[in-house]
Amino acid sequence: MKNRPHFRPNPYYEDLERMEEAVMSILHNLEMENTEIHENSHKLKKEMTFSRNLLSQLLMENTCRKELVPLKQESKEVHLDCALNQKYLVDFNKKDKDQQRPDPASSGLRKCKRAGIGHTPVRELPEE
Repeated sequence: MKNRPHFRPNPYYEDLERMEEAVMSILHNLEMENTEIHENSHKLKKEMTFSRNLLSQLLMENTCRKELVPLKQESKEVHLDCALNQKYLVDFNKKDKDQQRPDPASSGLRKCKRAGIGHTPVRELPEE
């Protein structure tokens, strides 16, 4: 090996190698920055989608609340009407039972007639 002549590299070749290293370093940094920007972009898209969905949900909830107020009022009115109708039916049933309740004197007679007892014979009129 010592018999070989000393070979000195071309100075332009060494400059090219240093420039290549610098360019490759810049390329690597740009690729890393591009990856980071892509990840940040993806995160921002997720946040934007979340924000849009949240806004949509809030608008829907607000609309539902606006519609719910009249429905609650209507529900109170329906419950009040239902309570009044129930009271009316209870009163009506009481009146109906009172009207259908037979008087005690006739009820005993009816029982006797059904049983075939307590029948008073018809009086015969005297002949003239």
